[in-house]
Amino acid sequence: MAPAFADVVIVGGGPVGLLIAYQLARFGCVPYLMEQDDKTTMPCYGRASTFWPRTIEMLDQLDLFDRLMQTGVVTRNSLHFRNGQRDTFFKFSLHLRQRLTEEQFAEALAENGVEQHMPQRIESFAIDETAADGYPITVHARDLVKDEVAEVKTQVIPLPTAADGYPITVHARDLVKDEVLEVKTKYLVGADGGKSTVRSLTNISFMGERTTHRWVRMDARVHTNMPNPRCLNSIDSASHGQILWCPIDNGLTRIGYVFSEALLEKYGGVEGVTQDVAVEEAKAALAPFEVEFQQVEWFTIYGIGQAIAASFWMNERIFLAGDACHTHSSGSAQGLNTGIHDAVNLAWKLALVIRGFANKSLLETYDLERRPSVQQVIDNDKVISILISGHYPPRFEGRKEHPHDLLIEWYTDAAVQLFTLGLGISYPVNMINRTGDASAATISPGQRGPDVFLNTIGTNDPIRLHSALKNDAKFSVVIFAGKTSSTQNSLAPLQAALSSCMNPSWKRVVKFVTIAASSGNGAVDVLGRGVWGRVFWDPDGRAHGIYGVDDERGAMVVFRPDGWIGCVLGLSGIKALEDYFDIFMA
Repeated sequence: MAPAFADVVIVGGGPVGLLIAYQLARFGCVPYLMEQDDKTTMPCYGRASTFWPRTIEMLDQLDLFDRLMQTGVVTRNSLHFRNGQRDTFFKFSLHLRQRLTEEQFAEALAENGVEQHMPQRIESFAIDETAADGYPITVHARDLVKDEVAEVKTQVIPLPTAADGYPITVHARDLVKDEVLEVKTKYLVGADGGKSTVRSLTNISFMGERTTHRWVRMDARVHTNMPNPRCLNSIDSASHGQILWCPIDNGLTRIGYVFSEALLEKYGGVEGVTQDVAVEEAKAALAPFEVEFQQVEWFTIYGIGQAIAASFWMNERIFLAGDACHTHSSGSAQGLNTGIHDAVNLAWKLALVIRGFANKSLLETYDLERRPSVQQVIDNDKVISILISGHYPPRFEGRKEHPHDLLIEWYTDAAVQLFTLGLGISYPVNMINRTGDASAATISPGQRGPDVFLNTIGTNDPIRLHSALKNDAKFSVVIFAGKTSSTQNSLAPLQAALSSCMNPSWKRVVKFVTIAASSGNGAVDVLGRGVWGRVFWDPDGRAHGIYGVDDERGAMVVFRPDGWIGCVLGLSGIKALEDYFDIFMA
């Protein structure tokens, strides 16, 4: 069989693999997604079911949230009970089972002209280290208006070979035809779960630990006298730890509890835990509330452990994402969310390098950013899973409170809350998170860019900033123009400087948005000539205030494609803006 060719081969058709493939297709690349199971015939069983706010923001910027919302359930508040009383409060999460998420991602992928290859299983791969970088031809063209020479990197037009930039040969088995096929590719991504074949083939170590704790999870249709049963609730149980109560799609509820050593002994070990046992113990755990189980669609009992790969990439060509490079308990519903953070962080970087807009050093930042963040997830999970199981982790050694009280203390810590919800995840200083002018704004490089309402020109309709900054693998330079009566003397030279210094390649990778802390009949009337990008009004100065920009001075804020802040500069910082992009742009 003739080999297939793709920019990226993704192994694993779960939500992380599907999301990476969808983004690459959306960003103009050619993905090849293989999955060893035929997902079209698989039942809609449990697994991951919760999206936290930051994950929802990222999916919304990729035009996926509305799809999920058609099937999922939103909980805008959540309740905690002890002895039937309400204690604590969570809000805004989206719940639906993993197969339904996969169906929506697969549908979006198909709309971008890409179908999954299943059932196919990777068997091996080889890297030709002598292969070219994928763009062996450099074309020099003269712009006859500006009388300038532009440089364009391109690929050979005839059928490609390994020397034309496809250095990886992947061997996969078609499990229907029982044939081995070849796929030539530039990059390989393992998104194939905790028992990742890609990770095994690369010999990347997977370091972690397991405990003796066991938890039960089940999806059921129930009737109960619990107040607000369609909220994300938790219930304290002396015998079953902290009980998870989570509404999910199609009127079902996800119920989870600790299956203690005493319960395991009672039923003769894990083998004795049948569905009927799980239901009866759930009824006991949920007291004082009464629960009638009308239908159980799925249940499992599993052990708790945490593990992380020694590296999330190898040879500048092989990447791991999702459970392939980290596993942990479901105690704070971080698995799916963390995997999606991996997928969003990696995809735009791969796309910019593949399309020749950025140099390969950009790819280093995937491991530099995601592995420390995942390590914090795992460190948090160790505390959470031990407390949920009714024991004391080392950090609470010597405390006398009940473990469930300590769990509440842990979750009500503002920093822990923000990190768990994804809103507090930040990335360290590196080539794309760089200090510029710290006095220009209070927002810092590496932080998530807050969302805020702006107003459109003319109709004055409200629009969220994140909606104006869709993830299209482009950086957004947001010019906070302030009160133009005060900033006009800075805006005029900025506009002139941008006109003269714009590198032609910037237009492929950079978009501009201007936000004025005022309003008027039109953009030119308020800002003067040479307006850059789309213009929005911030008449009450709320956006300027959230970003800590003095509306008498203005500022430039560089947003990465994934919504994190890359750099903050004053309106006179055009040279620093050039330097920011020159470091990693091709």
